Amino acid sequence: MNNKSEKLSNTFFRNTKFLKFVFLVCIMILLLLKIKTLHITSALFFETLITLRGNLAYFLAAIALLFLNYFFEISKWNLLSTQIEARSFRDSTIEVLRGLRVGLLTPFMIGDFLGRSIDFKKEHRAEAMALNMFNSACQTYTAIVFGGMAFLFWWNLSTDSLKNLLIFPNILLIISTFLGLFFVLKIKFSWHFLAKGKIIRPYLEASKMDINLSNVLRMKVLMLSFGRTLVYNLQFWLFYISLGVDLPKVIIFIGVNLMLLVKTVGGGLNVFGDLTLREFISVHFFGIYHANGGLILIATFVVWLMNIFLPVIIGLFLKPKI
Repeated sequence: MNNKSEKLSNTFFRNTKFLKFVFLVCIMILLLLKIKTLHITSALFFETLITLRGNLAYFLAAIALLFLNYFFEISKWNLLSTQIEARSFRDSTIEVLRGLRVGLLTPFMIGDFLGRSIDFKKEHRAEAMALNMFNSACQTYTAIVFGGMAFLFWWNLSTDSLKNLLIFPNILLIISTFLGLFFVLKIKFSWHFLAKGKIIRPYLEASKMDINLSNVLRMKVLMLSFGRTLVYNLQFWLFYISLGVDLPKVIIFIGVNLMLLVKTVGGGLNVFGDLTLREFISVHFFGIYHANGGLILIATFVVWLMNIFLPVIIGLFLKPKI
């Protein structure tokens, strides 16, 4: 890549990060304004605890699925990381949980890449980061697929006025689902026609990442990514049911996957930016279907807390063998 292309690429990424930051600040302000209008009282917390006591089996089942969720993620990382260095499943577990812990407060979860790659030999660390990027790309692809399904279901359930608004995102996600396979799998396809545009050309060059993975391995990682997303959907439903959120399953499916799509594709400044996006989307989307906004806020926070901080606590007790 020449110096001019590199400068344009760096400018693009800096601008993207800045725009994400501004976007998240705006979302946070809007969320805080929305929270002020919700009736979140001590009585609501007490009611939620009583409901949880009666639905404890659902809550425990959701927590049990957390281990399956991370089993899929660790399996993906183990498959990928063993391509460059010998790795036990225990090693991969420690690296994934350490990446989660270090990534909690770092901008754009950069710490996840550092946390996973630090134990590799110096000459292999860049490749380990590239493999983690591919892993993230697969998970992003599943979010796009499930997000596309969510938009299709939403379009089918909506009134005529809303249906018209949903046509464009549906078409965009269908196209993205198709084109995404060319990026995830090693399918020969020429993007030369895009290089005709002077603006996009340097970014196409900057996006080249040469990782030597077979399509069989790529497909395994992709299937495990789909497994994670399925488990996440079931987890979310169980947590919501256990806390007394009474909505049709299809509405929960749409809301969860809209949330997953925005937070995965849009990205968060850090783990708290991730929470802000989850809360903003869940409160506004489920509010359309007359759900209790205060209860949705509590339930979404519980899901976030269990899926992020519980694994971090478990990771503190796992130490690498010397």
